[in-house]
Amino acid sequence: MARPTVLVIHDDADALDVMTRLFEASGCEVVTAVTGFRAQALLEGDRPVSVVVAPWDAEHPVGGEVYRWSLQRRYDLRDQFVFVSSEIPADFDRMVAGRCLSVSMDRPAEIVRVALAAVKRRTQLEATRDALEGVDTTSPRLLLADDEPVLLMVIGDFLVESGFAVTRVESGHAAIVLLHHEDFDTIVSDWQMDDGSGADLYTWIVQKKPELAERIVFLSDGEGDEPGTMAPGRPMFRKGQDSRALTSVLHEIVRQVRGH
Repeated sequence: MARPTVLVIHDDADALDVMTRLFEASGCEVVTAVTGFRAQALLEGDRPVSVVVAPWDAEHPVGGEVYRWSLQRRYDLRDQFVFVSSEIPADFDRMVAGRCLSVSMDRPAEIVRVALAAVKRRTQLEATRDALEGVDTTSPRLLLADDEPVLLMVIGDFLVESGFAVTRVESGHAAIVLLHHEDFDTIVSDWQMDDGSGADLYTWIVQKKPELAERIVFLSDGEGDEPGTMAPGRPMFRKGQDSRALTSVLHEIVRQVRGH
């Protein structure tokens, strides 16, 4: 198994040195950054990063700055941050939403433990995903985006039962990150999402992968939602009410994509 790569961010040289030594002693590859700009440059590079460790409190806000940036540019790392702080920032819970933990610098061993646990969790999730994807290579691939976890699970299970191999993501931005390097036979997206709406996703597809524009359909929570000029001509279905019509349209899209 490859050694995990830890990006350690800190503008205090002594703290940076302490954490670097701790992670190297734990068998990790370590890359460092003293500014948010440097961290962003590293995260945009070719070198894979397993977990990011950064301070986030009133005195050292850089961790929060990089995390906000990652939600826009590296959404795949949203669960892979460990924050070092003397006190929890006011907007921590709203921004992080339970995905990551904050640990005191007074507990350096705990920082390492939490970071390695995040790496292990990601590795296990990727292994499970790969195993599931390897079970069936004939079912049409469907990308489902919805920021309501319960609906993501329920709708996803329904679509699996309807014959699709479903990949689930929690936002429009997460879908965009995935679409940078993967393709799908069809895409189902909630229209109203906080972190990248259905309209945002459609606009990106039209600009970056126009061949997918005819493969996307939208889900709506209410009668007021309408693709209109944002996604002209694309179907929209009420959640829980138009299930049969939804699957009929999705299978027709797949027929046109695959030619059978």
